[in-house]
Amino acid sequence: MIQASRGVAVVLVMLFHASQIGQRYFQYDFLGISELGRSGAYTFFFVLTGYLMYSLYRRHFGNPNVFGTFLLKRFMRIYPLYWLIMLVLVPVYFIVPSFGLGFEREPSAIIRSLLLWPQASIPILPVTWSLTYVVWFYIVFSLFFLMKEKVMIALYSSWMTIIVLNVFGLIRLKESVPLQFLFSVFHLEFVMGIGVAAVAHKFSPKYSPLWMTGGAVLYVALWIGRHQLTNLPHVDFLHTVGSVLLLIGIIAWRGEESRLLKPLEAMGNASYSILLASLPMMSITFKLARAANAPSIIGAAWTIGICFLTALGLCLLFYRWIEQPLNVLLRNALPSVSRPKSLPVVNRPSVR
Repeated sequence: MIQASRGVAVVLVMLFHASQIGQRYFQYDFLGISELGRSGAYTFFFVLTGYLMYSLYRRHFGNPNVFGTFLLKRFMRIYPLYWLIMLVLVPVYFIVPSFGLGFEREPSAIIRSLLLWPQASIPILPVTWSLTYVVWFYIVFSLFFLMKEKVMIALYSSWMTIIVLNVFGLIRLKESVPLQFLFSVFHLEFVMGIGVAAVAHKFSPKYSPLWMTGGAVLYVALWIGRHQLTNLPHVDFLHTVGSVLLLIGIIAWRGEESRLLKPLEAMGNASYSILLASLPMMSITFKLARAANAPSIIGAAWTIGICFLTALGLCLLFYRWIEQPLNVLLRNALPSVSRPKSLPVVNRPSVR
């Protein structure tokens, strides 16, 4: 169920991007979602990441020997595949400058993007803004292996308090990139996932359909609300609440998993490849469709749908032919980095 939920989230991210690209290329609002901005799927990913990391590593808290291997394993999961895509993507902006906005050729932008360093502008590969927060979460989370858990709880509590006060306008932070990044609401999303894991470890959640229905209804209500009101307040915070409800429902699930979930589980397994490769793949399919004048032949809606599905298929091939062999290569190169045994948490997750 965890992997299937990942599959739903990453396809939702890609679908919203497809609608936005379709609006830009063909002036057509596919599914009426091109103006909604974020789908909230990234929020679910962040909450899920916090849940998984706590579930898998809690037993190692206070063990400094895990610190280095944890960061190495996490960074090797993120950077090599990302750098491989950037190795192809960056030269394209030098060869065909019209494909970009201009900043993609600036050395500082390239370096910051490669390092996933917080920056005021979008990264060269726009979807990797989320990885900047993931990397920071891993760095902060790794301190659990070096410090006492009570100290970390106190630090997290103080940090989250400032974030919540800032979100609701009770305090105002200076407009600077480091401060706005450090106290962004996105950090709260990871911590909420940790909270769900901590509660699930002590109590066995029940009423799975009720939790999932509540989360799904909140998400749909937010989409409808944002469609009607462009300035709907506290959207990211509300997405966090919806994601927590969905996650509790998922880990509380006791029934057998349907075969219908298998395709979603496959996309969940390939979620990192889909996240990284979806924009480049859709850029290719949409450009080809525009060159072929496809909208005038089959209509804009069908064109966008076909471009989306074709790009999704290419992402799955990328996972099979590039990411999987690369992961095997990295595991063989780093045989000493083993996966920790997780705590017996409800609906124990598998992490790729």
